[in-house]
Amino acid sequence: MRKHYLLIAITLALWLGGTWASAQGAIAVVENTYQSRFGQEIIFRLVVESDVAIRRVALFRQLDGEEGRVRAEVDFSPGRRVEAEYIWELESGELRPGVGISYWWLVEDASGRSLEVPPTLLNYEDDRFTWQELSQGPIRLYYYEGERQGAQAILDAATEAATRIEDHIGIKLEQPVSIYVYASRADMLPALAQRDATYDEQTVTLGLSTGGDTLLLLGSHDDVLQTTAHEMSHIIVGASTENPFTDLPRWLDEGLAMYAEGELPSDNAKALERAIRRDELISVRSLSAYVGDASLVDLYYGEAYSLVSFMLDAYGQEKTAELLDVLEEGVLPEEALNQVYGFGLDELDNRWRASLGLGPRTADTVEASSREERGGLTICSVAVLLPLLLGAATTRRGR
Repeated sequence: MRKHYLLIAITLALWLGGTWASAQGAIAVVENTYQSRFGQEIIFRLVVESDVAIRRVALFRQLDGEEGRVRAEVDFSPGRRVEAEYIWELESGELRPGVGISYWWLVEDASGRSLEVPPTLLNYEDDRFTWQELSQGPIRLYYYEGERQGAQAILDAATEAATRIEDHIGIKLEQPVSIYVYASRADMLPALAQRDATYDEQTVTLGLSTGGDTLLLLGSHDDVLQTTAHEMSHIIVGASTENPFTDLPRWLDEGLAMYAEGELPSDNAKALERAIRRDELISVRSLSAYVGDASLVDLYYGEAYSLVSFMLDAYGQEKTAELLDVLEEGVLPEEALNQVYGFGLDELDNRWRASLGLGPRTADTVEASSREERGGLTICSVAVLLPLLLGAATTRRGR
């Protein structure tokens, strides 16, 4: 019977938590809550009590998968009972839907006692909508509008892309992936990082891979299935080559993503054929960065697809997988190519050109990108530039 009383006492102590601690003269937590408004703010609230004045309250937060943590000193009115509130004002797209955030508090009172409140995990969800879920293997898809059949088609496209990448490139999807399908551009905007007013007005983002495990899609666009395959490649390849030293060469990253789509889209194919016919291909070295000239975007992605297809056909998926392994170690692209293939960027360029029926590149060879000043513009989404920008819609693909 004595054991039963002891068990009841321990249970009550754990249940009462702060109240039990307060009776012993320690700092007690009365309330620990949060409230989030997607794309706007997260409000953290803490109410604590002590038998002496509380002099410090600090909030710590850490995103899932990240080593770094953020500390914020919280302003409050000192006293034996303190109501502290911290507002994390969010920029558009700062946090991806579904990301986990751990947060905890550190409280100190005038007697020198301190209390570190155990971490709380919050899932930052886009709660503007009532999401429905579909899943297949490690891929989960969330949608809130439209028929289940359309959502299933997107999920199938993601699964097929993962299978194609595994079969043809040798990289397997090892981690869970979440796909959020938005019904309109207006619905999707708060989930996207904003660049500048002009750019945001003139672009429509079709898809964006973010955080290494999340894909945002504009489900109402006709190209949503191709976009899904493209961005799935970025997620899978990115996870297999992630390192703190170097990024994957753009031509390789985008070429693999275009390859994951399957057949090369007609606009890209036409631009590629025209450049081959005129011997005006962008050099492989120049493909290492995105083109700044919007008129060359179709050619850029067509070339990236053609180059990766050549490498797979001529040297096999084993060499491509080996190249990705070497790049994962942080080796620079030129050195990585030499290690795996025995030649660098310039020789790769000439061998690829030969496969297309062109001679080696010389000083006199015209490069399409040399006709316009090229910039280092980085495109981090699959986007369509509206007629206001180009006079015609142009597809941009990227990470």
